[in-house]
Amino acid sequence: MANIKLDMGKAWTQTTALIGANKDTISAIAGLFFFLPTFAAALLLPETSTTIPVAGQRQGGDPEVAMQQAIDQISALYADNWPVLLAISIAGFIGSLSLLALLTDKGRPTVGEALGQGIRSIPTYIAAQIISALAAGVVVGLPLGLMAALAPPALTATAGLALIVLVIYLFVKFSLIAPVIAIDQERNPIAAMTRSWRLTKGNSVRIFAFIVLLFAVIVIIGALVQGVLTLILSAIGGQVEAIGVALVSALVNTVMTVIFLVVIASIHRQLSGGTPEKIAEAFE
Repeated sequence: MANIKLDMGKAWTQTTALIGANKDTISAIAGLFFFLPTFAAALLLPETSTTIPVAGQRQGGDPEVAMQQAIDQISALYADNWPVLLAISIAGFIGSLSLLALLTDKGRPTVGEALGQGIRSIPTYIAAQIISALAAGVVVGLPLGLMAALAPPALTATAGLALIVLVIYLFVKFSLIAPVIAIDQERNPIAAMTRSWRLTKGNSVRIFAFIVLLFAVIVIIGALVQGVLTLILSAIGGQVEAIGVALVSALVNTVMTVIFLVVIASIHRQLSGGTPEKIAEAFE
């Protein structure tokens, strides 16, 4: 059977329809697993927003030294706060997979049922992510490392650009792993990766273009909103500024996360053959 071609307009229409029809349950999951952890992290770990040193400070304007300082600071941040950051990551996994499970076209699960499905999906999802990361490391990292050691710098740089394209391609091919696991309830990580690869066949460029165009707009709008509100809050200063900036940042990040998840759910639904009739039944 020929693969379905992704209709980007239809995918966006389905995205807005899914958000509109499930706004209460999506808000509940997003608030609990995305907004609150991000807000708490912004208050408890404010150094996450000031990790990268400003050019010219303590490094004499040397970009390599600045980059090394940034790496050292990020490493120290994760080493000192890994329990909190791990908890936030796990909350994000549960929220993401639960939200995707909520958007199945095979019925309309409750928040509790979606949470249960999301929690049960975590081991498979983590395993699939580890396997795909290892595969990308072998396919991309190993050749690049050998070329860096043996080839001229110019050739290594050219190969590096080609490998970046390959990394993007692999990201697109594995972009539907989460909905395959959460929505299709696939519990074999290899099978989930294989199904994602098969569903995206013939649509890699369309998926990449859709995600890039959509999030270029969303990121710009989010940055403008966050910038304006942060500027207003900075004029107030004190605790109001600290709490307000954390609140705005968490809200913007939550909205962007929800849109991304619903977009990949819509892409999965379209490419897996979800029909308008099934979608309508799910919202009745």
